[in-house]
Amino acid sequence: MTRIVSIVFYMAVAAGTCAMASCMQPYQEGEPVWSYGRRTAKSFRNRLLMAGIFVLLFGVSALRFDIGNDYGQYTQTAHEAYVGGYVVTESGFNWLVRFLYWIVGWECYELVFAVFAFATLWIFLRAFAGQSVSFSQSFFLFMTMGLYFQTFNTVRYYFALSVALFSMKYVLDGDHLKFVFWILLAALFHKSVLLVLPVYWIASFEWKRWQVAAGLAVSAACFLGRGLVLKLALVLYPSYRNTIYLEGGGTLVSTLRTLAVLALYAWFVCTQQSGLSREALRAQRWYRELRFYAQLNLLAVVTGTFFYFLPVVTRISYYFGVSQLLMIPLILRNIREQSVRRKVTVVVFAACILYLLVFLLQADQDGVRLLPYRSWLFETERYTYI
Repeated sequence: MTRIVSIVFYMAVAAGTCAMASCMQPYQEGEPVWSYGRRTAKSFRNRLLMAGIFVLLFGVSALRFDIGNDYGQYTQTAHEAYVGGYVVTESGFNWLVRFLYWIVGWECYELVFAVFAFATLWIFLRAFAGQSVSFSQSFFLFMTMGLYFQTFNTVRYYFALSVALFSMKYVLDGDHLKFVFWILLAALFHKSVLLVLPVYWIASFEWKRWQVAAGLAVSAACFLGRGLVLKLALVLYPSYRNTIYLEGGGTLVSTLRTLAVLALYAWFVCTQQSGLSREALRAQRWYRELRFYAQLNLLAVVTGTFFYFLPVVTRISYYFGVSQLLMIPLILRNIREQSVRRKVTVVVFAACILYLLVFLLQADQDGVRLLPYRSWLFETERYTYI
């Protein structure tokens, strides 16, 4: 019964916040947000709705107890970092834990989870507001693809993932200094994000067919020599040695989802761009952005198939596949026929809602552990270490 109640609760959170996002009115180009020293009515309403979305999602995340497959492990890791024990977490996490515990004077791990929830949500929402052609659509995908609920797991990684999405704009703008700064900051909490430094830069260029073919050939060679590749990976991540993660990290569902997004992109390119020359398309910023996101999703498929044997390779794929939150609204916006755009949007949204339902029905499994929802407000149990 508690499982069903929790699923209904999660669905209500998703529905409520998506409804608020849909009420936000987009700004026209050059439209002011201030008038005679005051915010415009639209700006005030949008900020109020954004605040409501943030407070609700932050509250659900920050108030949770023992939700997520590594909640208990994080409390122990935080304890070891605080007392100076051996930990494999990055220095940024360790410093933050020591600072927060010093501020409150005791091992308040709830505060650690709250800080990560605040930072992760704030950066994701800022990315949607500043980089997406439709905040409401990107937010809808964020919720229905289960990404918000997955931030309850591996909080360091999802903070790094939010920064990776936010940093994409600097790659597209050619502002490499800011791009490197944000990624290095995220690497203080999860060093896997360093991978995006070369990959995002490479993906910003238009790939030739022979380059794609060569990349696939190299990937196939790595798959055939996966024993050696795995040994090299364990040199970078020795903490995965002799763990269950060596059973492989890829998931079929995420790969199929990315293939579906690439199929949508292929359909868009083949049917919606007729009559436009390649030179005319290259001159448009939105097309360069779309190509960048599509090439990242191709990399997500490659990592999820040829490199499935790597420990938690899904995390690597997510650095590429998270661009779907910006890519899908960009495709929908640029479908020329209004009737076709409406039909495709309905199909995409229906598929996402179905995806969320399936995700939540399986959210009590090992490796996810999102059900049933519990809050430390109503629990007397705590993790304690001496």
